[in-house]
Amino acid sequence: MSRFPLIDATCRVEQAQEVLSMWMEGLHKSEGAEARMIGALLSILDGVPETMTEAENELIKLAGSKSNG
Repeated sequence: MSRFPLIDATCRVEQAQEVLSMWMEGLHKSEGAEARMIGALLSILDGVPETMTEAENELIKLAGSKSNG
C-alpha cells in the first residue's frame, strides 16, 4: 500500500465521494440494491474529510508547539 500526506488522503476521500454521488445519480430506480450500497458507502465516508483536516491541523499545531518549546 502506498503512503502519502494526509491532505492527499483527504482529497482522495472527497474524490471517492464525488464519484459515488455521480454514479448514484446515474442509476435507474430499478437498480435499488446498487443505489443502497452506494448510499451506504457515502454514509460511511460522511464527515471523514473534515475529520482528517482537523487532525492535520492539530498535528501542525503540535509540531509548532514542540519547535517553540
